[in-house]
Amino acid sequence: MHSFRIFATLCLILFCSVAHSQALRERLTAELSELHKASNLPGFSVAIVNKDEILYSKGFGFSTISEAEAFTTSTVHNLGSVSKTVVGLSLIKAVEGGYLSLDDPINKHLSFEIQNPYYIDQPILIRHLANHTSTILDTKHYRNTYLVRTDYEPEKGVHEGYLEFLKSHEELSLEDFLKGILSEDGKWYKKKNFLKAAPGAENDYANLNAALAALVIEGATGQSFKEFTSASIFKPLGMESTGWVVSDLGDIERATGYFPSGLTVPEYRLITYPDGGLYSNTEDLIGYLKEVISAFTGKSDYLPSEYARQLLPGDEDDTRAFFGMGEVSKNIGHQGSDPGTQVDFQFNADSKIGRIIICNVNAEDNEELWSQYVQIHKILAKYESKFYFR
Repeated sequence: MHSFRIFATLCLILFCSVAHSQALRERLTAELSELHKASNLPGFSVAIVNKDEILYSKGFGFSTISEAEAFTTSTVHNLGSVSKTVVGLSLIKAVEGGYLSLDDPINKHLSFEIQNPYYIDQPILIRHLANHTSTILDTKHYRNTYLVRTDYEPEKGVHEGYLEFLKSHEELSLEDFLKGILSEDGKWYKKKNFLKAAPGAENDYANLNAALAALVIEGATGQSFKEFTSASIFKPLGMESTGWVVSDLGDIERATGYFPSGLTVPEYRLITYPDGGLYSNTEDLIGYLKEVISAFTGKSDYLPSEYARQLLPGDEDDTRAFFGMGEVSKNIGHQGSDPGTQVDFQFNADSKIGRIIICNVNAEDNEELWSQYVQIHKILAKYESKFYFR
C-alpha cells in the first residue's frame, strides 16, 4: 500500500507538471499571437530549449505574405551573421581534428600573404580572426560581396533599386575577393583597410574575419568549407535543412525576405558566404543550440570540454570563436541582420536556457519594427524563467 501511494503521488506530480507546462505554452502562444497581429512583422518563428528538451517552439505570421503561406518552425530562411557561429564551431572542429591551432599565423594556411601594414612584424593569428582582434576592417568594398542569385526571376513588389545594386557587382571567388581587399597586390588594397593597432590589441567587429577564417579552414583541411561544415557539423547534428546553397536543400519551405518598406528583397547570395549566407530553420537550430548548451555544461560527446572552452565565452573572455556574451545579460550567442533577415541564436550562461528567433524582415533598420522585434525577446524572457523554475 505504501508503494502504491508513492507511485500515485509521483504520477500526480508528473501530471501537474505537464499540465503547468501546457498552460505556460498556451499563454505564451497567446501573447506572441497578439504581438504579431498588432505588429508589422511579416512572420517569425521562435524556440525555447535547454540541453535536454524543447520547452517551446512555434511559428507566427507569414513566410510569404502574397500567398498567405504560414511561417512555421520548418520554414527555411537566411540566418545573416548567426552563420558566424558555424564558422567558429568549424574552427574548433578543425582544431580537434589536428588540422590547425588557434595560435597559427593565418598565412600558414593561405596561398597569399596578409599582414597589418602598420605592424609588419606581428603576425595575425587565427585566434585574432575568431575574436575580432585581427585589425582587419570591412571597408566600403565589402558591399561588393552581395550578388543576385543566378536563377532569380524578379517578381511583383521587388525592390528594383536593390536588385540593380546586386547586379552591379562582379562575380569573384572567396579567395579572390579577400585577396582583393587584404593582399598588397589586391585591386582594392589600402593601408587603411587595417586598424592602426597591433594584431590582438583591439576588438573591432568585421565580417571579413569570418570569411577569412573559412578560407583558412579550407587551406588547413584541403576541403571546401561547404564540404567541411557538412561533414563535421550539419550531418552529425542532423541538420538536414541547413546549407550554404539554397538549391542544394531540395524541395523546402522557404521564407520571402522583406524590407521595412514592405518591398520584397531580391534573392541574393554572398561571395563571403561564410560570414552571413547560411540557410536553416528553427527545427535544425534547436538541435544545434541544444548541443552548444550541452558543450557549455561539459555534457557533450560531440564537443568535449577542452574544445568547448575554446569555442564559448564564459570566464575571462566575453568573446571566443565568433560567439559573444552580453556583459549584463550573460547571454551567449550571436545576432544576425541582413536585408530581409533578423535572427537571434543564444543561451543564458546561468539558466542554461536557449532562445531562437527567425524573422523575415531586417527589423533593426526601422525603429517601429525593431521595437516590435524586441518585444518578442521580452515575452520569451518572461516565460523562460517560468520554464526554468517549474
